[in-house]
Amino acid sequence: MTLAEARRGTRVCIAGIGDAVPAARREHLQAYGLAAGQRVRVVQQSPVTVVQIEHTELALDAELACAIDVWTGEELVDLENDGT
Repeated sequence: MTLAEARRGTRVCIAGIGDAVPAARREHLQAYGLAAGQRVRVVQQSPVTVVQIEHTELALDAELACAIDVWTGEELVDLENDGT
């Protein structure tokens, strides 16, 4: 699932940022905390995707949101149980 597909109000875990995203932009996103393994809350999906990362809200255009893979729901529960 991509970040663009996640429902407003849900918490998701970033699985990865697609290779189509330039390295410089990926590093910029990581500076804001948007990196693999980070949990974020989807605040809105229209007109842009907005996510909350700890105390920061970050707006992402549709193309970028489609390039970010996320885990949600049962996938997150499975990840949490792997560590126990």
